[in-house]
Amino acid sequence: MMSPANLSISRRFLLAASAASGLAVPAFGQQGHAPALRLLKVSAEPVQRKLGKADAEPSPMLRFATEGQLDSPAILRVRQNEAASIHFTNRLDMPTSLHIRGRRGPNGADGVPGLTEAAVAPGETREIPLHTRQSGTFLLSSLPSSRAGEQNARGLHGVLIVEEASPPAVDHDLVLAMGDWRLDEKGVMPPDFALRRDRARVGRLGTHLVVNGAQAPDQREVAPGARIRLRVINVANARLIPLVVRNLDARVIAIDSTPCQPFDPLKRTVALGPGSRVDLIFDAPAKAGEEAVIEAKLGSGLPLMVFRTKGMAVPAKPAIAPLPDPGLPPAIRLQTALRVDFSITGGLSREQPVDDEAALARLLPDAGRLFSLNGGALTGFSGKPLASLKKGRVLVIAASNRTAWQQVLAVHGHSFRLLHPYDDGWEPYFLDTISLSPGTTARIALIADNIGKWAVRSAIPDHFDAGVATWFEVTP
Repeated sequence: MMSPANLSISRRFLLAASAASGLAVPAFGQQGHAPALRLLKVSAEPVQRKLGKADAEPSPMLRFATEGQLDSPAILRVRQNEAASIHFTNRLDMPTSLHIRGRRGPNGADGVPGLTEAAVAPGETREIPLHTRQSGTFLLSSLPSSRAGEQNARGLHGVLIVEEASPPAVDHDLVLAMGDWRLDEKGVMPPDFALRRDRARVGRLGTHLVVNGAQAPDQREVAPGARIRLRVINVANARLIPLVVRNLDARVIAIDSTPCQPFDPLKRTVALGPGSRVDLIFDAPAKAGEEAVIEAKLGSGLPLMVFRTKGMAVPAKPAIAPLPDPGLPPAIRLQTALRVDFSITGGLSREQPVDDEAALARLLPDAGRLFSLNGGALTGFSGKPLASLKKGRVLVIAASNRTAWQQVLAVHGHSFRLLHPYDDGWEPYFLDTISLSPGTTARIALIADNIGKWAVRSAIPDHFDAGVATWFEVTP
């Protein structure tokens, strides 16, 4: 957690930051004082890390760093409705950005180069107002043109936690940021970040599972009966990770940065695609000397986080209650919705086993357009929008995956409902990320209540680099 800082700031920036946080600012010259602004210093830093064996050569990695902390991904914590902003400095040798995944905040602070702003150049510092009316667990990521896959694979991601004004009573509030590293036989990450054989297929898959910037599992000692809130984020480039809980009765209390009615996941399993977030809450085993495991349901099962009970038991807690209502409309009127189609084609087929990059370069000369959207009618953030609609209107998107590979779509600035077939209802929670298996179509509905230009793009950074990106516009 960062400490507050008293800084000399411009009137314009104070107004912007306070408006983004939902706080009133008294007019200058009137009685009273503006809320103290908390400044969070974040920088994008190059680091050298040993990833494999102890005698392995270090690999060049990247970090969102806070106050020089480079060993693990940044975790920022602020309180709901706190006046705060991020002071972001790019110390890399390449452009980058800072996007806060899941935030339904102001469009100008969305961090999408080519759509909402220019990329942050090497050596540049930028002030980013924080929107803190919305509590939850958010992913810090970068979306630079053509190098998002590389930056994410090298570790440029983090977590923003906006704590509820009245958070649930827990003994531990923990983060499980899970991903994977691709390492060679020497334990070094090879610099093969833009391979067409990855981009045109599923994306970059790693060889070693990672939790919070270190090889899995993360091991914790807790008191018997301790209540734990676990904020789970999938930071992998492309791997869909099913989680299963062993010896735990876990409840899902939030999905994609938005509270939901607590529920027991089917077969105690939750599947997270890249960029997805889930908050779990559970009690540790009641006796000392017991073990509970959060496991990746891959192969025969791979432990991600292990809890071992030790010491005196803590008093029993009351039943798990829902988080505060997110304030989103419970119902969506679909009768007058603007309906648009979004289809993804292209990439390699499963019958094309070409792995030679030179041959693939001849077959697919434009590495930034390996996939097509709506047959080429949509061309990234520089082309025409998927839709343009007035604030308050309902937008229904029929998203189709006509490729041979899993596609994961992220919608910015809004949360949506996943519709049932024939528009006869929707899932009882809000999402902002959806996974599409090959050959499937899903329909999502949202109320366009956030003015600006909003990205609809792949949450798999390698597919984003390969052309899976468009946008929609909400006008006053």
